This record gives sequence, C-alpha cells and structure tokens, in this order.
Amino acid sequence: MNRAKRLAAGLLAALVFVLPLAGAQAAPEETAAAPHRTADETQTGGLKSAPPEAKTAKDAARAQQKAERDAQKAAKKAVRDQKKAEKKAAKEEKKRQKAARFKRLFVDNGFTYYLDSKNSRWLPRPNSNSERMIEAWVRLVEDAADSASAETGDARPGKYFLEHYYLSPTRREIMFISELEVTGRPENAIHERPYDPANWEHLVPGSIEDDLFDAIVAQMKQAPGERRGALSGTSGMSLRDMLEEFGRISL
Repeated sequence: MNRAKRLAAGLLAALVFVLPLAGAQAAPEETAAAPHRTADETQTGGLKSAPPEAKTAKDAARAQQKAERDAQKAAKKAVRDQKKAEKKAAKEEKKRQKAARFKRLFVDNGFTYYLDSKNSRWLPRPNSNSERMIEAWVRLVEDAADSASAETGDARPGKYFLEHYYLSPTRREIMFISELEVTGRPENAIHERPYDPANWEHLVPGSIEDDLFDAIVAQMKQAPGERRGALSGTSGMSLRDMLEEFGRISL
C-alpha cells in the first residue's frame, strides 16, 4: 500500500518536471515560423499603404489631364461657334445684298462699284431678232465717302459718279453711254450719246471694263428671254413687246 503511494507520487513529480520543458522547446519553433515584419507592417497591421505625397501627386496629374481635356473641348467649341457665326453673318449679308437696291460689284483703285438693280434691265438689241442686251446703271463711290455714309446710315453718299452702259453678253461687247458726277441728288437733265452700233467696244482682258462686264452679267444672271422651244425670247415680255419684236406689228 505504501509502495503504491510512493510510485504514484514519483510519476506525478516526473510529469511536473517534463511539461515545462516541452513548452519551452515549442515556443522557439513557433517564433521561428512566424514571418518577419517591418516596423511599418507592425504599425499598420501588416499592409503597407502608399505615402501621402504619392497620392497627392497622382491626384494632381489626374486634375491636369482633366484640365487639358476641358481646354481642348473648349477650343474646339470656340472654333465651331466662330465658324457658325461667320456662316450666319455671311448668310445675313447675302440676304441683305439680295434685298438691297444697289448691288456691290467690286472695289478698284479706291472706289466701290455698285449696280443699280432697280434701273438696270434686259432689252432687245436693236437690229437683232433674238439677241438681248443689258442696260446698266453703275454707281462709283469713293471708299472714304462710302464709309462715312455707312456710319451715318445714309443710303446716298454725298458725292459719287453715275455711269450708264449697254452690255452685250452674247458678243462680250460694251457700250459707254454717259458719266455723271453727282453731289447730293442727280439732275434729270443729262447729256448721253445715242445708241450707235459703231460705239460697241470689244473687251480688253484685265481692263476695268472687263471686270465690270463680268460682275454686271453675274448680277443680272439669265436674260428674261432665254428659253427653249417656241416661246424662246418671250419671258418677261408683254404681249405688246412680243408683237412688236416678233410680228413686226407696231401698236
């Protein structure tokens, strides 16, 4: 009995001695198996975050790219708006010119040439069965006087020249009838040369008459009598004109 008690006490003492040694041996193994952590990982829980300076630089680069894209969009929009405004202005100017009595032809040597569309017209050419000619009244305004009248809103400049021509588009000929220097309002008494076939002049290429001829014909466009078929030469003519022109009947 006493022997059994002594044996149990010895085993208990052995266990008390062995267990602390086993725990001391396992602790170094666990310590060796654990990964090595830096000071930053220890402070941040193992994940290293980007520095604040890098994040700020990235945001600044994105903001700069966005600003560049916005600037490009704004520049393209400005170009589109400018083209749209120019197109609108040209359309309005064309509309205004179409409604205006005096059609601007061109500018030469300090003068602007205008065609008086109210008094310019197509006429049958004398001694011709079907040919038609243009009677044109042209106003020459000096640029300084033209600018002054535009600023004051006056449709009639203080001083200008008024020229009267006949033009033959078919033969490219021009006939000078008269020229009048006007200050204020023109007088109705004007001395003009009578129509004479001998006064027709052929155009010299590059001359002022050559440019004037082309500009006037472009403004007058197609002759009223230019048609195909049996009624060719009758458009824009009254019954009396047609009888006198084609039937040689004087009324």
